[in-house]
Amino acid sequence: MKIAFDCQGGDHAPQAIVEGALKAKEALGIEPIFFGDAALLKAIDGVDEAHIVHCASAITQEDSPALAIRKKKDSAIVMGLGALKEGKVDGMISAGSTGALLAGGMFIVKRKEGVERAALPVYLEISGQKKLILDVGANMDASPEMLLSFAEMGQNYLRDVEGVEVPTVALLNVGTEEGKGNQQVKAAYELMADGIEHFAGNIEARDVLFNNVNVIVTDGFAGNILLKTIEGTVGYIQRGVASAAKGSEKAGELKMLAGSILGDLDYSRYGGVPLLGLEKPVFKAHGASNSEAILSATEALVRMVRGEEHREGAGQ
Repeated sequence: MKIAFDCQGGDHAPQAIVEGALKAKEALGIEPIFFGDAALLKAIDGVDEAHIVHCASAITQEDSPALAIRKKKDSAIVMGLGALKEGKVDGMISAGSTGALLAGGMFIVKRKEGVERAALPVYLEISGQKKLILDVGANMDASPEMLLSFAEMGQNYLRDVEGVEVPTVALLNVGTEEGKGNQQVKAAYELMADGIEHFAGNIEARDVLFNNVNVIVTDGFAGNILLKTIEGTVGYIQRGVASAAKGSEKAGELKMLAGSILGDLDYSRYGGVPLLGLEKPVFKAHGASNSEAILSATEALVRMVRGEEHREGAGQ
């Protein structure tokens, strides 16, 4: 299985991306194809020059996503997605610009038949429970029908890729009672109550990490605020623990306690998530990803590809 790795995007590129890809090669037997600056990639131990695709330009976080996809055709994101579209690779992983990856996925790889909008989820494992929050930034506005589609895609992903036999769904809202929320959410509630198996109703933001619901559905505006709030809270606690640990005889104990509490939410080693609704697997890794996060993202991508192959072979 060949997988394209964007070696330009992310806080620790290209080193962490390459190290993660090489770990995946060893552990999973995949064939990594490295897209990026050839001179930088050749200098990293373990990189086979034959597996390097030189990319002369790079898409930055400051670039307009849609414009960058059109103008920077020799960037890792565009060339990697092009290789995926042409069948030269089986999937792609990037820790780069989310907007550019989404725009490129929509324009180059294309959406699956019947999917109105691709969705960007975030995947969490909290105390052993698998959760998917979507959308977290791809669609600032989402119709009730789109929210229903997100719920369906989220359930399918957790069932087929993460092995959750009965994924439950909840709708992010300002209260748990039926009838709460704006017109968009009220209409989505009715659609999900009629069309989603194992629909658990509304969920408030404060309960997302503690409730036993697996799929939390929202539009990209509210979802991104929720995600950034979680990230900010984690960072605040980490800084507080670090400050308290300075000069303390219990510094080690404090750090171990923080690690046990926040380990599930450490985005520097957290795996990637697929852009759901695209015809082929495109995974977005967190910008702070280290090599372990890239390995984790690759493991999920491989499970997704093999799951789709299994369904096709079974005629489903």
